[in-house]
Amino acid sequence: MSFDRSAQFHSTQHTPLRNKRTRSLLPRDDTLNMSPILNDTSIFKTLNDTSLRQALDESSMLINPGNPSEGLNEAFFEIIHSSHRSNVLETMAKLGQKCRESLEKVEPWNRYNVHNYWLGEEANTWQLLHCLYADSIEEHPESLESLLSEVMLSQQDLVGALFQSDSELRLLQLLVDWLESSAAYQDEASANVAPVIPNNVHWSNTLHHLLIGSSLFNKEKAKDMVTCIDPDAPRRQKKTIHTDDQKDDSDLCKRVFTEVRCGKFKDAVSLCLSAGQAWRGAAMQGWRLMHYLPREDSNSSLEIYGNPSRDLWKWCALGIATNIAENIYYRTTMGILCGHLPSTIAACQGNWEDLLWAHLRTQIEARVDRFLHEHHATADANTTEPDVLQLVQSELHIEEMPLQEVFSAVNALMDGKKETPYQTCQRYLMLGHVRAVMQDSLDWLESGDEQFIRFLAHLILVLRQMGKDPQHDIGDKILEKYVSQLIEKTTLGAVDRPELLAYYTSTVPKDSRVVLYAELMDHISKSDNRQEVVKAGSTAGIDVAASARVAVKRAISEIQQGYGNIDMMFNQTTAVEKDKTLITKGLSSLEWLALVPNQVVEALWLSNAMIRTFIFIGNTDAASACIVNVNQLLPSFVNKVPQNSSELREHLCLKAYLEALEGFATWYRHFISGKPKDVDPLPADASFADKVYHEQKCAQAEQQKARWMNAVLHQLKHTKSLLYNVLLFPGGWLQDEFDNSSSPNFSEDEKSERSKQLETLRRLCIPEATILILKLLQSGDDVESHKEAVELSNLIAGENRGLYKVFTKDKLMEILDRIRESSLLLLEKGKDMFGYETNE
Repeated sequence: MSFDRSAQFHSTQHTPLRNKRTRSLLPRDDTLNMSPILNDTSIFKTLNDTSLRQALDESSMLINPGNPSEGLNEAFFEIIHSSHRSNVLETMAKLGQKCRESLEKVEPWNRYNVHNYWLGEEANTWQLLHCLYADSIEEHPESLESLLSEVMLSQQDLVGALFQSDSELRLLQLLVDWLESSAAYQDEASANVAPVIPNNVHWSNTLHHLLIGSSLFNKEKAKDMVTCIDPDAPRRQKKTIHTDDQKDDSDLCKRVFTEVRCGKFKDAVSLCLSAGQAWRGAAMQGWRLMHYLPREDSNSSLEIYGNPSRDLWKWCALGIATNIAENIYYRTTMGILCGHLPSTIAACQGNWEDLLWAHLRTQIEARVDRFLHEHHATADANTTEPDVLQLVQSELHIEEMPLQEVFSAVNALMDGKKETPYQTCQRYLMLGHVRAVMQDSLDWLESGDEQFIRFLAHLILVLRQMGKDPQHDIGDKILEKYVSQLIEKTTLGAVDRPELLAYYTSTVPKDSRVVLYAELMDHISKSDNRQEVVKAGSTAGIDVAASARVAVKRAISEIQQGYGNIDMMFNQTTAVEKDKTLITKGLSSLEWLALVPNQVVEALWLSNAMIRTFIFIGNTDAASACIVNVNQLLPSFVNKVPQNSSELREHLCLKAYLEALEGFATWYRHFISGKPKDVDPLPADASFADKVYHEQKCAQAEQQKARWMNAVLHQLKHTKSLLYNVLLFPGGWLQDEFDNSSSPNFSEDEKSERSKQLETLRRLCIPEATILILKLLQSGDDVESHKEAVELSNLIAGENRGLYKVFTKDKLMEILDRIRESSLLLLEKGKDMFGYETNE
């Protein structure tokens, strides 16, 4: 099998695997680079980009170009919602592509600044995961021997077989391809490098001055300038070339190395040719493995491709790489090609990606060289002399390290800078430590920004599609955090894409799912949007009914906390004006239960709990509004629940009490403010006409008083009837006749709390209703009314109802004082203390 070592080893256009199944990698245009690293010690957090790809101008980094992340949540939802286990590679590719599209919305010079660097890092992480997973599902030969069918092979054939059979070496090459393709994308996307201007004449400025000669204007310069323009002239003559040529050389070397860093070796050679330095391009190509080109005619001469004296070239390249007099980028280029790590470190400038790339390239070179040296006798037409081979091995010794040690070496060279969370995640993925990603995610949840939380959530979903989520509980926490983050971003009481939130909520465990969707409901106040939220939740498989119940409970709890954590004791709190939004929100929350089918009993349970809360805080207007709200949201609900339902009975009890309070308030307004005023008396010297007019006004006032008295008496009778309904409620007011609750959807603790509140309300409201009845009966001097006030004590003391049991000692004393007042009045009226006629 023919294996193109040159294309595979130094290009991102091919992969190390060439067998029956082709590796599924994205083309270079589908990748991004994450080279920029934030410097935590910089006050402006500017980027420490490497000089391998021109550093961005600081002023551009301080410009905020907008929000390139806008729409990413919706785009990621569309991708992940339509994905399946069978197309997980396509899903990862689309996620990375979407990040890249968002990045390209920004001006080229701002794409990798402090505001947008994370987009590149995230896209690269998706691309890395894509490459790793694609390689893991490919079929690979089990042994090298199965691929070696001939006795003598070219170097390229041997190395090609090595890459197919050695999974560790293939992984290193895959990571190099990924780093080079990401660097290539950044180089193209940032568009911040000036092109090298083609010039077919080598050192044209130096040549021009040599042609001028030692003229008057050129005499001093000519003394220090070379007299020949061959590449070795500056070193041989110990003189310099023209300063403009020195700058051009520096720019060329820098650009050439950038092309090599981006995996564009052919473009790097082309740059040298276009600059008139073909010798430099030729010197760079000595790394190529020797190979035989296929012949059309078996009788034709054998044509060799590559360098039969590759080891000798390495020895010469090593001399260039270690020569400090050479341009740093030229030294680094030759060093990386021959596998000399120390010469590449200076150009990396503490950049994580560049350091990792340099280490991996040299590790690959070391493994390939060791393999070729071990199979020296097997490689055909190997012309390296044994002494040269031994010399190269001694001077170009590279210690082979496992990938974990490579990362340790890279971190030691980062000048105190730390990995970004994306880079840490990439490192774990390269090492296959998915569990470590999960563990560190717990810290990232606390400190990560919202975009990184979004990335982690989708990483979890993709890993689950791959069948690689070793710590499911941590993944659930990440997804819960993301859902909460999406909920917090809802504004104006509405959500644009309820199906988006419903989908992500459905990915968490059932209990958390209910709570999170209730949290969403808590943020939605628009009625039109609520129906969409319920529909989306039901479609996503969420228990919307349970979430609705939790949402109403939360609203009740917020009201209680807003009024100071109400202590359900025997004393009603004073009605204090609080934040009305709590009341409005609580009343509005009941609508969720009306939108969910078969939730009438639950709605009654929770509306009763809300009414009880309003009564405890002294806001009877809100309690009455809750009664009205229930009747509007659940029309004819009386016919939809069992007649012996405790929820229905409690609702009727509370309604009776609130109607009685409203009736008393109406009577009191009429009694106090509705009474007509008396006519002012006439002066002693009033005229006859004034007396006639005064008599007419007095007659009208008497008529008004009569009408007022009739209205007050009528309202008094109606109010008294309403108050007696509380005391005489069949079976006892707020007492369950049959069971504790009809709904099974409430816990025993909730039922116990309800019973406690009902008992407290009985102790609170029954004495209050009794006092209000006494106030009605004692509002005038009518004997029958005061007689009825005295008789009220029989009702309270009766064992059949046991009302006296709910009275505290203070309340009983107050009741007895009022009854005593009525008895004294009856005695003054000539009756006995109970209001009956006396026999004297």
